[in-house]
Amino acid sequence: MITIWGRINSLNVMKVLWTCDELDAPFRRVDAGGEYGKVDDIDFRLMNPNGRVPVINDDGFLLWESNPIVRYLCYKYALGTLYPADVRSRAVAEQWMDWQQTTIDPLLEYPYLGLVRRHPDYRDEGQIQHAAFLLNQVYAVLDAHLADRPYVMGNDLTMADIPLGAATWRWQNLPIRREEFSNVESWMEALQSHESFRKHVAHPLA
Repeated sequence: MITIWGRINSLNVMKVLWTCDELDAPFRRVDAGGEYGKVDDIDFRLMNPNGRVPVINDDGFLLWESNPIVRYLCYKYALGTLYPADVRSRAVAEQWMDWQQTTIDPLLEYPYLGLVRRHPDYRDEGQIQHAAFLLNQVYAVLDAHLADRPYVMGNDLTMADIPLGAATWRWQNLPIRREEFSNVESWMEALQSHESFRKHVAHPLA
Protein backbone atom coordinates (compact mmCIF):
# COMPACT_ATOMS: atom_id res chain seq x y z
CA MET A 1 0.00 0.00 0.00
CA ILE A 2 1.16 3.52 -0.81
CA THR A 3 1.58 5.95 2.08
CA ILE A 4 1.08 9.63 1.25
CA TRP A 5 2.23 12.36 3.62
CA GLY A 6 0.39 15.64 3.22
CA ARG A 7 -2.67 17.68 4.12
CA ILE A 8 -5.81 17.48 1.99
CA ASN A 9 -5.96 21.23 1.25
CA SER A 10 -2.52 21.25 -0.38
CA LEU A 11 -2.77 21.63 -4.15
CA ASN A 12 0.22 19.34 -4.64
CA VAL A 13 -1.20 16.68 -2.34
CA MET A 14 -4.53 16.86 -4.19
CA LYS A 15 -2.76 15.85 -7.40
CA VAL A 16 -1.43 12.68 -5.78
CA LEU A 17 -4.70 11.75 -4.07
CA TRP A 18 -6.64 12.26 -7.30
CA THR A 19 -4.12 10.14 -9.19
CA CYS A 20 -4.28 7.26 -6.71
CA ASP A 21 -8.06 7.21 -6.76
CA GLU A 22 -8.18 7.46 -10.54
CA LEU A 23 -5.86 4.45 -10.71
CA ASP A 24 -7.64 2.48 -7.96
CA ALA A 25 -4.25 2.28 -6.26
CA PRO A 26 -4.62 1.49 -2.54
CA PHE A 27 -3.21 4.19 -0.29
CA ARG A 28 -3.32 5.69 3.15
CA ARG A 29 -2.68 9.33 3.97
CA VAL A 30 -0.83 10.81 6.94
CA ASP A 31 -1.54 14.44 7.86
CA ALA A 32 1.61 16.54 7.47
CA GLY A 33 2.45 20.12 6.62
CA GLY A 34 0.67 23.34 7.51
CA GLU A 35 -1.20 23.13 10.80
CA TYR A 36 -0.15 19.48 11.21
CA GLY A 37 3.58 20.18 11.32
CA LYS A 38 5.84 17.10 11.13
CA VAL A 39 7.78 18.42 8.12
CA ASP A 40 10.64 19.61 10.33
CA ASP A 41 10.84 16.36 12.27
CA ILE A 42 14.00 14.35 11.75
CA ASP A 43 12.07 11.34 10.46
CA PHE A 44 10.29 13.45 7.85
CA ARG A 45 13.47 15.21 6.76
CA LEU A 46 15.06 11.82 6.18
CA MET A 47 12.29 11.20 3.64
CA ASN A 48 12.36 14.67 2.10
CA PRO A 49 15.23 16.98 3.07
CA ASN A 50 13.24 19.93 1.71
CA GLY A 51 10.57 19.54 4.39
CA ARG A 52 7.71 19.75 1.88
CA VAL A 53 4.64 17.68 1.09
CA PRO A 54 3.70 15.45 -0.61
CA VAL A 55 5.99 12.51 -0.01
CA ILE A 56 5.07 8.93 -0.86
CA ASN A 57 6.40 5.59 0.31
CA ASP A 58 5.55 2.80 -2.10
CA ASP A 59 6.82 -0.45 -0.58
CA GLY A 60 10.00 1.25 0.60
CA PHE A 61 10.44 3.50 -2.43
CA LEU A 62 10.42 7.15 -1.33
CA LEU A 63 9.55 9.95 -3.74
CA TRP A 64 8.85 13.65 -3.33
CA GLU A 65 7.68 16.44 -5.68
CA SER A 66 4.08 16.12 -6.80
CA ASN A 67 4.45 15.95 -10.59
CA PRO A 68 7.15 13.25 -10.53
CA ILE A 69 4.92 11.31 -8.12
CA VAL A 70 2.01 11.58 -10.56
CA ARG A 71 4.25 10.40 -13.41
CA TYR A 72 5.58 7.48 -11.39
CA LEU A 73 2.13 6.29 -10.32
CA CYS A 74 0.69 6.59 -13.82
CA TYR A 75 3.63 4.68 -15.28
CA LYS A 76 3.31 1.92 -12.68
CA TYR A 77 -0.46 1.51 -12.85
CA ALA A 78 -1.61 2.94 -16.20
CA LEU A 79 1.10 2.64 -18.84
CA GLY A 80 -0.56 3.25 -22.18
CA THR A 81 -3.57 5.12 -20.78
CA LEU A 82 -2.95 7.83 -18.18
CA TYR A 83 0.76 7.47 -18.96
CA PRO A 84 1.15 7.70 -22.76
CA ALA A 85 3.12 4.82 -24.25
CA ASP A 86 4.34 6.79 -27.27
CA VAL A 87 7.49 8.73 -26.43
CA ARG A 88 6.38 11.90 -28.23
CA SER A 89 2.94 11.88 -26.64
CA ARG A 90 4.58 11.35 -23.29
CA ALA A 91 6.91 14.30 -23.88
CA VAL A 92 3.96 16.56 -24.72
CA ALA A 93 2.08 15.40 -21.61
CA GLU A 94 5.14 16.18 -19.48
CA GLN A 95 5.46 19.54 -21.21
CA TRP A 96 2.00 20.56 -20.00
CA MET A 97 2.64 19.17 -16.51
CA ASP A 98 5.82 21.21 -16.21
CA TRP A 99 4.06 24.28 -17.64
CA GLN A 100 1.59 24.07 -14.78
CA GLN A 101 4.39 24.03 -12.23
CA THR A 102 6.62 26.68 -13.78
CA THR A 103 4.04 29.07 -15.25
CA ILE A 104 0.68 28.74 -13.49
CA ASP A 105 1.73 27.93 -9.93
CA PRO A 106 3.94 31.01 -9.40
CA LEU A 107 1.11 33.28 -10.59
CA LEU A 108 -1.47 31.61 -8.34
CA GLU A 109 0.65 31.95 -5.22
CA TYR A 110 0.20 35.65 -4.47
CA PRO A 111 -3.60 35.91 -4.84
CA TYR A 112 -4.15 32.57 -3.11
CA LEU A 113 -2.06 33.47 -0.07
CA GLY A 114 -3.52 36.97 0.07
CA LEU A 115 -7.20 36.30 -0.59
CA VAL A 116 -7.69 32.80 0.82
CA ARG A 117 -5.02 32.39 3.46
CA ARG A 118 -5.16 36.13 4.32
CA HIS A 119 -1.40 36.30 4.72
CA PRO A 120 -0.42 39.90 5.59
CA ASP A 121 2.56 39.85 3.22
CA TYR A 122 0.35 39.08 0.21
CA ARG A 123 -2.35 41.73 0.47
CA ASP A 124 -1.20 44.31 -2.07
CA GLU A 125 -4.19 44.86 -4.38
CA GLY A 126 -2.00 45.95 -7.27
CA GLN A 127 0.00 42.73 -7.19
CA ILE A 128 -3.17 40.66 -6.93
CA GLN A 129 -4.63 42.39 -9.98
CA HIS A 130 -1.37 41.98 -11.89
CA ALA A 131 -1.32 38.25 -11.14
CA ALA A 132 -4.94 38.01 -12.32
CA PHE A 133 -4.03 39.78 -15.56
CA LEU A 134 -1.11 37.43 -16.21
CA LEU A 135 -3.21 34.37 -15.39
CA ASN A 136 -5.72 35.40 -18.04
CA GLN A 137 -2.90 35.55 -20.57
CA VAL A 138 -1.70 32.12 -19.51
CA TYR A 139 -5.15 30.56 -19.67
CA ALA A 140 -5.63 31.94 -23.17
CA VAL A 141 -2.81 29.58 -24.18
CA LEU A 142 -4.52 26.57 -22.62
CA ASP A 143 -7.90 27.58 -24.04
CA ALA A 144 -6.47 27.67 -27.56
CA HIS A 145 -4.89 24.25 -27.07
CA LEU A 146 -8.22 22.78 -25.91
CA ALA A 147 -10.16 24.11 -28.92
CA ASP A 148 -10.25 20.74 -30.69
CA ARG A 149 -10.02 18.26 -27.82
CA PRO A 150 -11.91 17.48 -24.59
CA TYR A 151 -8.75 16.70 -22.59
CA VAL A 152 -5.21 18.04 -22.75
CA MET A 153 -3.90 15.10 -24.77
CA GLY A 154 -7.01 14.34 -26.82
CA ASN A 155 -10.11 12.27 -26.17
CA ASP A 156 -9.12 10.73 -22.85
CA LEU A 157 -7.83 11.75 -19.45
CA THR A 158 -4.06 11.46 -19.03
CA MET A 159 -1.51 12.48 -16.43
CA ALA A 160 -1.27 15.87 -18.18
CA ASP A 161 -4.76 16.80 -16.98
CA ILE A 162 -4.08 16.15 -13.31
CA PRO A 163 -1.70 18.98 -12.34
CA LEU A 164 -3.44 21.41 -14.69
CA GLY A 165 -6.90 20.45 -13.46
CA ALA A 166 -6.02 20.86 -9.79
CA ALA A 167 -4.40 24.25 -10.43
CA THR A 168 -7.27 25.43 -12.62
CA TRP A 169 -9.84 24.59 -9.94
CA ARG A 170 -7.93 26.93 -7.64
CA TRP A 171 -7.82 29.65 -10.30
CA GLN A 172 -11.54 29.34 -11.02
CA ASN A 173 -12.41 29.71 -7.36
CA LEU A 174 -10.22 32.66 -6.46
CA PRO A 175 -12.11 35.97 -6.13
CA ILE A 176 -10.16 37.62 -8.96
CA ARG A 177 -11.03 38.87 -12.43
CA ARG A 178 -11.18 36.05 -14.98
CA GLU A 179 -11.91 36.26 -18.66
CA GLU A 180 -14.26 33.72 -20.20
CA PHE A 181 -12.51 30.73 -21.74
CA SER A 182 -15.15 28.39 -23.10
CA ASN A 183 -12.75 25.56 -23.92
CA VAL A 184 -11.24 25.62 -20.44
CA GLU A 185 -14.77 25.58 -19.00
CA SER A 186 -15.72 22.54 -21.09
CA TRP A 187 -12.54 20.75 -20.07
CA MET A 188 -13.19 21.43 -16.40
CA GLU A 189 -16.72 20.09 -16.79
CA ALA A 190 -15.21 16.91 -18.23
CA LEU A 191 -12.85 16.65 -15.26
CA GLN A 192 -15.75 17.05 -12.86
CA SER A 193 -17.35 13.96 -14.38
CA HIS A 194 -14.56 12.00 -12.67
CA GLU A 195 -15.48 11.00 -9.13
CA SER A 196 -11.83 11.13 -8.08
CA PHE A 197 -11.61 14.79 -9.11
CA ARG A 198 -14.78 15.66 -7.22
CA LYS A 199 -13.57 13.78 -4.16
CA HIS A 200 -10.10 15.26 -3.87
CA VAL A 201 -10.04 18.56 -5.76
CA ALA A 202 -13.50 20.10 -6.15
CA HIS A 203 -13.79 21.66 -2.69
CA PRO A 204 -13.93 25.22 -1.37
CA LEU A 205 -10.47 26.77 -1.20
CA ALA A 206 -8.81 26.65 2.20
